[in-house]
Amino acid sequence: MDTQMRLYWEAYSETFTTDDLIRVLHNPLRDYENEFVNGAIVDIGCGQTTFLFDYISTNRKLIGIDNEQFQLDQLKNRLDALPNIDTNIELLNLTLLNDTLPSETYSVVFLANILHFFDLAQCQNIITQLTLNLVSGSFIYVWVHSDKYYANDPSNPENNDYFKHYFSLADLDGLFIPSGFERLLYSETERLFSKKEMQTQEKWLEKHLDHLEIFDESERESIKEEHLINNPESDIICIYRLL
Repeated sequence: MDTQMRLYWEAYSETFTTDDLIRVLHNPLRDYENEFVNGAIVDIGCGQTTFLFDYISTNRKLIGIDNEQFQLDQLKNRLDALPNIDTNIELLNLTLLNDTLPSETYSVVFLANILHFFDLAQCQNIITQLTLNLVSGSFIYVWVHSDKYYANDPSNPENNDYFKHYFSLADLDGLFIPSGFERLLYSETERLFSKKEMQTQEKWLEKHLDHLEIFDESERESIKEEHLINNPESDIICIYRLL
């Protein structure tokens, strides 16, 4: 994690309490909970995860996977602060496609805000890697930036330098359906950040400008005016189940 991202997640941790994360969580898999097969619930690219908190009071094994130890440490701090928690949870510093995933049955896999950091060929390899641990009835939740995302500009030669792919429904179905999955849910959203999210952005930018040793107030205000724009984020959420 570079310094810029670490500062952002520091600002995020300072702004959002664990209760905030739980309260704002929208988890459509709740509708299918009585259909979950036996196995672990796994959040890949978990960060400071909201999804695992949704199952903290169950007797399921929970696995959080991220390739940034800073995020896993922040998540552990959040878990340790929860009262009367006796949960079977494992936090692992692993990198998709480079490291071997835990060898056990996965009932549910969350891939939230992670696949757009890979191109389509890599995404296909990720699904192949995951299916080794899935059984008939296993669920995969997917949340990706759509091709309507404000930053997507195919005419820009640097368009995929950071986000490697912006998805359509056809892209996702093309990855999952031929691999033996059925799609249970598709939702495409466009939303603006809340005031609290924008405050997090501003707090991060203040930290970043301090790090860059930019202390001139007029220059700081000019940079903030340029960057603190509430662009609408367009995303796709899908739920797939292995047949």
